[in-house]
Amino acid sequence: MAISWIKKITGIVVKSDIDYFEMFVRGSEISLKAALAMKTAFADEQINEHELIKIRDIEHEGDHHIHQCLQIVNDAFITPIDQSDLLDILKGIEDVTDYIDDVAAHCYMLDIRSSDMFIDKFIEIIVVTCHKQVELMKQLKNIKKLPYEQMKALINEINSLEEDADLVYQMGMRHLFTNGLDPVEIVRRKEIYIRLEDVLDGLERVANVVYSLMVAKL
Repeated sequence: MAISWIKKITGIVVKSDIDYFEMFVRGSEISLKAALAMKTAFADEQINEHELIKIRDIEHEGDHHIHQCLQIVNDAFITPIDQSDLLDILKGIEDVTDYIDDVAAHCYMLDIRSSDMFIDKFIEIIVVTCHKQVELMKQLKNIKKLPYEQMKALINEINSLEEDADLVYQMGMRHLFTNGLDPVEIVRRKEIYIRLEDVLDGLERVANVVYSLMVAKL
């Protein structure tokens, strides 16, 4: 029994040196890294398959990061915010990286070799939104000071960007079905548009979790 309590006390001392909020920042930086790799892959007329492969490596980096974080959180006796909120944010950020990897994987599986104006616009919005997510996570580190206005502004921007992506999705889907395209091409492009939209939805979900946490702290 004495040994058990010693381990708990030692654990608390060790865990106190852990910057839990830096986990959020690191995870969001990995998502941004994946988004930038996707942007590079689609930058030219022909999709750069080498850059798409890089996304898989980045996704593995994200997996390693989340596994380390989950182990730390599960072992922690005390965390700076509710453990469920902490896990929701960590997993939500990792989902964004997974969604980007899913786009890359489907480009390969569906043999999509070139971009289009809708994919390009999606990726532009995703990169900007991932930058906003990194900024939001850095602000979240100061939650005790509650920089409410700065954080709310970032969350509003993320929500607005997701709405822009919704419009791109609608326009892209309409284009597919009103321009006499080959049915196979319609299916292929549709699958990519759906997965690009998933990325933005994931980013918005993380922002909404952070907003709920902010409201609870008021």
